[in-house]
Amino acid sequence: MLLPLKGDMAMAKHRLRVCVGYNNDGSPIVKRISGDTELELADNVARIILHSERKMEFVQQESEPIPAITTFRAYAEEWLTTYKSGHIKATTLGGYQTILEYHLYPVFGEADITTITTKSIQEMLNGKAEKSRKTLQDIMILFRAILESARKDGLITVNPADDSRISIPSTKKATREALAVHAVKDIIANLALLSDEDDRRYQALLIFTGMRRGEVLGLKWEDVDFPKGVIHVQRNVTFPRGKNSPLVGTTKTESGVREIPIPSMLLDYLKPIGTTGYIVGNGETPNTLSIVRRRNERINRLIDMHGATPHIFRHSFATMLYDAGTDIKTIQSIMGQSDYKTTADRYCHPRDDRKRNAVNSVNAMLST
Repeated sequence: MLLPLKGDMAMAKHRLRVCVGYNNDGSPIVKRISGDTELELADNVARIILHSERKMEFVQQESEPIPAITTFRAYAEEWLTTYKSGHIKATTLGGYQTILEYHLYPVFGEADITTITTKSIQEMLNGKAEKSRKTLQDIMILFRAILESARKDGLITVNPADDSRISIPSTKKATREALAVHAVKDIIANLALLSDEDDRRYQALLIFTGMRRGEVLGLKWEDVDFPKGVIHVQRNVTFPRGKNSPLVGTTKTESGVREIPIPSMLLDYLKPIGTTGYIVGNGETPNTLSIVRRRNERINRLIDMHGATPHIFRHSFATMLYDAGTDIKTIQSIMGQSDYKTTADRYCHPRDDRKRNAVNSVNAMLST
């Protein structure tokens, strides 16, 4: 019972009369409380009540237990350990961990998983609009899977990531253009500037085979059948989560295990020919990430690479195969792609001159 003061007491800054108990006849025992501010008065009232016989009127004796908070980070780590670790490739697991650490944990890591909403997910995506569409899609695939598991475990009733209103706001354009033939020829003409044998082999394998960087780093002398003139691609080197130590594993896809004919131009750059161990590496040990980075920096200092990365050389090789009239299924086999459409859409870039020749051919056909 709080009673406002009257008369001259009203002239004080903040005052109240507070019932702190009851007499035997049931009449209230009143105490006057004051404070310089409203907040101070409220604190003083609370303090007096808690030290009075009326305390138990305001404090529950048997309060309901507060449900434990499960953070998104805690659940995601448990999900990875229970359902993914040991069941998927180390490179895939590393990719999941990278997405979590660089994209999801900074925003949702310490949040109660029950507080994540569709709106907050869309806001997170909107803040990453400069990322590629594929990156944002990969984030959502993982986010949706984790939250769906949480729904099945009864932590949430609805998966907020499984909502048709969510859109991918990427503004980044994919610009992996294949090198022009004259640019590739210019790079080949300058390979002699590379005095380091591993530098030459590494760069030549990227140019003449279309292999992934990890496949080049995982290639051994035992994989090259010089009498038959083929390279057997059967392993891949990765650096999960950017770690320096190399991880030797299987190829990216099952189709990645393949044979690639050895172009005659490549043979000179592989010399001196070895017999065992990694072609680019330290005998029985593949290169570390720091060595690979220093190699790329060294090559770029000595040769104009025309802005090409190892993956650009892969694109360029596939495009040159296409320009040479190779059918898509053969290109797919050489490149080690599991999906026909991926090869056609991503790795075959018709050049302007090829399109012009095609149109001119139809024009000639119609004009005769």
